[in-house]
Amino acid sequence: MLPWIYAGVAPWKTIVIDRGHITIDITDRDLEALDFKELLPCYRQTAAIEKYYTAHNSSIWQMFDESPEWGYQLAKKIPQDYHHYVVSVVKDDPGQVIPFHVDLHTVLRRTHGDGDTWRYLVFLQDWKQGHYFEILGEPVVKWRAGDWIKFHRSDWHLGGNMGWEPFYSAQITVK
Repeated sequence: MLPWIYAGVAPWKTIVIDRGHITIDITDRDLEALDFKELLPCYRQTAAIEKYYTAHNSSIWQMFDESPEWGYQLAKKIPQDYHHYVVSVVKDDPGQVIPFHVDLHTVLRRTHGDGDTWRYLVFLQDWKQGHYFEILGEPVVKWRAGDWIKFHRSDWHLGGNMGWEPFYSAQITVK
């Protein structure tokens, strides 16, 4: 039996998933100029992840407080359906996999308390071969820069970069 239950949340249960698009003016040069300092191992929420995934094959570069100003401008472009938000920029290097997990939204919850939280995942570049995201069992590929997906903290998802170039995204976590 697969370990589909984590913290009492069924993996295919969701409140709502929404999609949209915003116009962004972020260039490849802007992304390449980012100075990531934190390489973070991905969540270990199931026995299979504990067994097979390591910091070597499932880590991401992520910045919160040092996110560029354009990251905060993205928060003004998404639907204004929140009172509090946190922005982070993520870089997935080739060969990295973000295994099946739910987000904890730790930074937002630590700053603004518990309660329902949501994530806007904003794709910062057009889709490139090998870049992959999946939410609630639905593959997401061939996105355009500025496409976004909004999902709840309890929604199981995964991603990865099996391509040749870094995969950049922004996360706007809202409450």
